[in-house]
Amino acid sequence: MSVTRRRLLGGAATVSAASILGVNLRPAFAVTPGKPFDGQEINVLSVQASQFAAHERHSKTFTELTGIKVNYIYVPFVALRERLTAEMVGGSADFDIVTAMDVWIPPLTDSYLQPIDDLVSARGIDMADYPEPFMNAARFPGGIYGLPVRCHVQLLWYRKDLFEKAGLQPPETWEEVGTSGKAIQDQNSDVAGITIPYGQKDGQNLMVWYNFLWGAGGDLLDKDLKPVFASEAGYRATDDFTSYILKDRIVPAGAASFNEADSTTNFFQGKAAMLPVWWHVYNRLALPDTQVKREQVGFKVLPHYEGKGATTYTNAWIYGINKATKNRDAAMEFMQYICGADVEREILLNPNEHDVVCVHWQNLRDPEVNARFDGMHAIAAKALETTTNSIPNIPQFLGIVDVLSAAVSEVATGAKEIKPALDEAQQQAERIMRRG
Repeated sequence: MSVTRRRLLGGAATVSAASILGVNLRPAFAVTPGKPFDGQEINVLSVQASQFAAHERHSKTFTELTGIKVNYIYVPFVALRERLTAEMVGGSADFDIVTAMDVWIPPLTDSYLQPIDDLVSARGIDMADYPEPFMNAARFPGGIYGLPVRCHVQLLWYRKDLFEKAGLQPPETWEEVGTSGKAIQDQNSDVAGITIPYGQKDGQNLMVWYNFLWGAGGDLLDKDLKPVFASEAGYRATDDFTSYILKDRIVPAGAASFNEADSTTNFFQGKAAMLPVWWHVYNRLALPDTQVKREQVGFKVLPHYEGKGATTYTNAWIYGINKATKNRDAAMEFMQYICGADVEREILLNPNEHDVVCVHWQNLRDPEVNARFDGMHAIAAKALETTTNSIPNIPQFLGIVDVLSAAVSEVATGAKEIKPALDEAQQQAERIMRRG
């Protein structure tokens, strides 16, 4: 049984908190009455991100409500996977809660993270408020291994002013991306039609490619976990994906080695008309080096194949609980609080915060949230409503990412033809799956 923050602290305390946060609160911060975990202390291993910095600030109120002290220890993204591996191998109990990205999670479920199904059920947490693509990162045959917390949706960002100048509507299909990108590029000699990360570092060139594969009717693995991307759908998807750089030539110079940051910077410096990328780049509109203005930028659901539904590859992070923790209930108390829809909404609406991440249906469709971010979250909700595909939740997939991203990079640079590149990658993937 839980009690809301308003019931626990009273109306005056809630008004005081609202004044501090600068937003209108809804009464729903669930904590267990009676402070049963008072005096316990939990450590959180977190990637460095504005959302988690906001969570740390909210943890001070959580401590007042529960008596549980929360310590955040931050690690840069480039070092976090290695740190998680070291904690897992060492059987460490240093951290009670960790943040982990989707592709890193499967190996952790064997010996580091613990399922939380019993805690979710006992606390009455509504898992249906999470979009299915986000839950896919947390749900495994052994149970639910965490709560979705930092999940990203891909959208097509485009220059409204350039499309209006060309008399064009933003593209609905991948084919229209090519034609409209070429038309805009022909009108503006200093602007590329589209910028895409074609570089293979960390598999970033696959993040858009996945949508081509799924849209063309292909997939990564079949129901028996056999690699199947070297198929007619896979060949077509790769041909279409690389056509912008090899045939249409509507990408910036050097795009064959671009990572996500390169492509994003290129777009916000006004050097490209379109960019398929995560919603978190919205914050770039407020940075001093951004050349394009907010009123010049629009976003929509990613393009699709004619007659097919739209997809959006999602990048998902969870909060998970260490198997070795001695503070399981206190850790879950904090996870339920900090992952709740109302804490998320406060961060989204707080004028002093600028993170756009949203993992709850109710907040994705919230009118106030959408008013602040130009309707972006409602567009993301539309994309999530039609998305059924996701990357495989298996430990071997990281190895498959390495060989597949290398193959797509070889095609994008012209080093290999599509069929031999994908066929060879699939053979390597089959060997990875056999080794287990």
